[in-house]
Amino acid sequence: MFPYDPIYTGISDIQSDSLKMAAIYAEQFLRFIPRNLKNFPSHGLDHSINIIHLTNDFIENWDISLSEDEKYLLYLSAWFHDIGCICDREHHNEVSFQIVTHNENICNSINLVNNNTLYELKYLINSHSSIYNIEEVPKMSNRVRLQLICSIFRLTDACEISCTKCPKAVFELISPTLKKDQTAYSFWNGHMKIQSLIFKKPEIIIMIKNPNDNSEIIINRLKKEIDSIKLIFDENKICIPGVNAINY
Repeated sequence: MFPYDPIYTGISDIQSDSLKMAAIYAEQFLRFIPRNLKNFPSHGLDHSINIIHLTNDFIENWDISLSEDEKYLLYLSAWFHDIGCICDREHHNEVSFQIVTHNENICNSINLVNNNTLYELKYLINSHSSIYNIEEVPKMSNRVRLQLICSIFRLTDACEISCTKCPKAVFELISPTLKKDQTAYSFWNGHMKIQSLIFKKPEIIIMIKNPNDNSEIIINRLKKEIDSIKLIFDENKICIPGVNAINY
């Protein structure tokens, strides 16, 4: 089904089964997001899978101990947080959650795991962008450190910035028409410069080839998202990531 499979760690079998349903449901919408985000770098299936891998890498490298329910929430959010882009970019977080709750089978699958998960998922989806004040998220929901989990998800979503979003072969083919949309063109141009991003505590190391103003804007956006979660990471005694951008 997928070009490469997501890897889930530290969750139960029932949570894994629920995530399989979530992936199948979300993929229907992710496939057609370009109808509303024409010309922009990918927010599709690859974006969600990359966030799952980034989540695993961050948790491992930062040596953060998370419960099964906390990891399950992060994985669910990776699938669902952007599906609302199919019809509304500005309020896509709210639309994304509406799409989830409009499907009875998906809701039943999630509720079968835990009756609190949908309530918690709404916060993760709504707060994945710094437009939302993450400090308004409840610190706890039962045994889930909700504010912290929202902060981790905001970080890993913001870290999905490397050149895999913008394949060079595709860019070379569409660039003559892409130049008509300067905003989209600048995103492509910036992401293509970012060769890799890895977590090596206490830093996020980013390799940039021939950086330009567009790649700098993308890096600065990541730094802004990190700034927005500093207080929460500090309260939870988690090392606040520094950003080490290496130009070559």
